[in-house]
Amino acid sequence: MRRDQLSKTLIRLAAAVLVLIFVLTVTTFVLLKLFRRGERFSHENAIMRSRFEAAVNSSLDAVLVVNTKGQIIEFNGSAEAVFGYTRSQAINGDMADLIVPPHMREMHLKGMQRFLDTNEKKVIGAGRIRLEGMRKSGEIFPVELSISLAETDGERVFVSFLRDITQEIEAEQDLRTARDKAQESERAKSDLLTVMSHEMRTPLNGILGSLSLIDQTNLTDRQKRHLNSIAVSGELLLSHVNDVLHLSSLTAENALPEQSLFDLSALTNDVAESLLANAQARNCDLQVNVLSDLPRLVRGHRTSLQQCLINLVGNAIKFTSDGTVLIEVEKLHADDQYEIRVSDTGVGIAPKNLSRIFEEFVTIDSAFSRENAGTGLGLAITKRLVEGMGGEIEVDSVLGQGSLFTLRIPLGDAATQIDHVQGGQTLPRALPSNGLRVLVVDDNEINRLILADMLHDMNCEVTQAADGYEAIKATQKQAFDLLLLDISMPGIDGMETLERIHAQGADWTQVPAIAVTAHASKKDHETIMQANFSSLLVKPVDMGQLKASLIGVLQKDLPHVQTMARNSTAQDFIARFGDATYERHLHDLKSGVSELLEQLPWDGAVSADAQQQAHKLAGTAAILGLPTLTELLQTVEICDAEAWAEEQDRLRANLQDALRQP
Repeated sequence: MRRDQLSKTLIRLAAAVLVLIFVLTVTTFVLLKLFRRGERFSHENAIMRSRFEAAVNSSLDAVLVVNTKGQIIEFNGSAEAVFGYTRSQAINGDMADLIVPPHMREMHLKGMQRFLDTNEKKVIGAGRIRLEGMRKSGEIFPVELSISLAETDGERVFVSFLRDITQEIEAEQDLRTARDKAQESERAKSDLLTVMSHEMRTPLNGILGSLSLIDQTNLTDRQKRHLNSIAVSGELLLSHVNDVLHLSSLTAENALPEQSLFDLSALTNDVAESLLANAQARNCDLQVNVLSDLPRLVRGHRTSLQQCLINLVGNAIKFTSDGTVLIEVEKLHADDQYEIRVSDTGVGIAPKNLSRIFEEFVTIDSAFSRENAGTGLGLAITKRLVEGMGGEIEVDSVLGQGSLFTLRIPLGDAATQIDHVQGGQTLPRALPSNGLRVLVVDDNEINRLILADMLHDMNCEVTQAADGYEAIKATQKQAFDLLLLDISMPGIDGMETLERIHAQGADWTQVPAIAVTAHASKKDHETIMQANFSSLLVKPVDMGQLKASLIGVLQKDLPHVQTMARNSTAQDFIARFGDATYERHLHDLKSGVSELLEQLPWDGAVSADAQQQAHKLAGTAAILGLPTLTELLQTVEICDAEAWAEEQDRLRANLQDALRQP
């Protein structure tokens, strides 16, 4: 019995031992596997660390690894070269004390603490930024750095890559200095050219003017020959000076004159006719061919285009003897694109010089025996003018056979029924012989006087109104064929006046209306034309432009005509009304300006009454040909309180100066 129990006990014990051995075996296997995995991870980490250390040590940038306490735990060789510390001196040292300049340490420590407290990042992960660092010697220098956040051995660290950018900063400063000097030199050159050109033009004009006044009837042939030599040389020098002055103005990026309507075919023929004598002197055949149908009028920069053609055709004649100079004009298929070609059978241009001919002061014929003198500015000016007009110019040439200059520019078409165009100004057909009933509305008496007198000369029946209310009453009493409305008037302006007149009935909406305004900006014109005006005139208005506008709106042949103030306005007024009338209105104008100066406040805004008075006086100044005074008064008219506070000293002084003018 006891033997059986002992046997069972031994069997259970053996089973337990076997189970224990199995468990120990499995445990040993698992531990061995975990050990090998840990060993592999440790090896990989060692490799990665080795690679990182190799990358850090071989980096051309200074690399610093800093813990959250601000202690340096890694410092590579480039950092030693940049900051002057050895690795052993830097490791475990406080980064702020070692490399942060004293004036930046407080900011650095606050930023570090803010990150530790809130995880707010400003510099960390912000990419490359420029700051200042400090060497062991205490020298402060510019650095470019980037900082990233990493984790090693369960601890967060900051990895910084820094680069000494002292040389880059110096190079950038050198470039800025060189740029500033180049710009200053260019400005100085432009100023010098402008001053010298003006200073030379004055005595030259005196010389040439005096020569033209000399009575040569009693001079000997020898004396006449000398005077002629002086005249020819003076005119040649004056043309060179004019070229330099024009180039200076283009270099200063001055805007081209405003666009105008002109006859392209007539312009081309006028240029050819003006140079015909030069061509005949060199036995050249000068021809003009229009190769396609051209519109009667185009819109563009007439004066600039004319100068381009004179330069190109003049050059062609200059370098051509016993040959042909041909001007060809053609409208291309592209909208509003025109091509003008100037060709000659002259000496041509060598291929090596083709890329230089549009440069300033380049003269291809530079030999001692050269026949064609010049400044070398004509083609440079032409190229700038063409580009200013939104076009392009190119050249082809065969040495010894001739040259071809091709000019392509955009020109707007303008369909018209004008019989003749001269000098860019339109001369329209006559108005109806039975006269027109015209209502002239303007709060300025002189403006009404001028317009009414012009219209009377056109055989028109004129009714005048001093403001919009009088105009509305006049339209309720009789019919009119045409309305001329000033835009800025007291009470209701011209746009509201026209709206109320149109509201009186459908018949009035068919009556054409022309806006008359002193506002010259394109934005203002667009606003005015949206108020159902048929045309627009800008003060002061002359007879030809008024007539063109009337015919345009009555026959629907012309776009609205925008006229600009002319320097001859005062002379036109005197020619029409006499010196006495002009002086009387000028005296009244100055008296009005004096009264206005007394009304203008020293504090606060300009009153509505004063602004209205400034408006009336501005209209009078414009009609009397005083553009500076007109502009000053218009400025007073539109000044708000803030603008008046800033500008009143200047405006008062300039108005006083204007009053002292004779």
